Amino acid sequence: MFTHMKVLITGGSGLLGKAITKKLIAQKIEVVHLTRSKNSASGVKTYEWDWENNSIDEACFNGVTHIIHLAGAGIAENPWTMKRKRTIVKSRVLTARLIHQKIIQLNLPIKAFISASGIGYYGAITNQKIYTEQDNPHTDFIAQCCIQWEEAADLFNEKTRVVKLRLGIILDKNEGALAKILSIIKKGIGAPIASGKQYMPWIHIEDTVDLFIYCLMNENLNGVYNGVAEQHVNNKELTKSLASANKKKIWLPNVPAFIMKGIYGELADILIHGVRVSNKKILGTGFKFKFKSLEKAFHNIYN
Repeated sequence: MFTHMKVLITGGSGLLGKAITKKLIAQKIEVVHLTRSKNSASGVKTYEWDWENNSIDEACFNGVTHIIHLAGAGIAENPWTMKRKRTIVKSRVLTARLIHQKIIQLNLPIKAFISASGIGYYGAITNQKIYTEQDNPHTDFIAQCCIQWEEAADLFNEKTRVVKLRLGIILDKNEGALAKILSIIKKGIGAPIASGKQYMPWIHIEDTVDLFIYCLMNENLNGVYNGVAEQHVNNKELTKSLASANKKKIWLPNVPAFIMKGIYGELADILIHGVRVSNKKILGTGFKFKFKSLEKAFHNIYN
């Protein structure tokens, strides 16, 4: 454990950023946020940056020992126009590059750079393979985005330890995918998407927070790890399980792929497809998941 630890979080006002901040503060660790607009939702000091114009308040780095990089425009929030795709990539890549540039310029001693990435690295495809960190990335947009995201994190390798966490769908009651799917189920129109056979690698919000803090504290960890629970579930199983955890029934037939395409365009690919992802590598380092089954995760979230 470090005598003094101060963590700078980018994207600190998001679901994961807020949850990690809360837990670090509870452990008496100092946290500061880099945000695009001054807000102290978590009651921590925030500094402004504008990555589009390459500007950053350098005071944010004072005394910082570790950086957690979560910044990035929501992947499934808006249809993927060319403009939106550029924003999705740049908000992850240019942000990391800007921090890297400043750290080199100011010659700051950073102990670790921990970056989010996504299981999208393996592509919006559906097959029977179980993907590990050794597997090659796919060629579609979401995979290319993850490649660039991770390459930006790897810039820090010359200075410090780098960990990249390929996260699955983060399960949280109030924000993210679950809340969206549940709101549709509650209207009585929730149904599995397309074949319903596409896998949905997932991780409970608490396990996600613990995983980031574990990587922060554990000086032996570097490189890439999949951040997913070991239970493989497909879209149909997740939808049914979510409905039953909320005492709802699903009556409707599956939503056809062409309808999803009509509504979301190319973005539909990540909803229609999904692969199985292994978490054996992170388990091998000694990390333990609290929530290994969807049933346990949903019981915790909804009871």
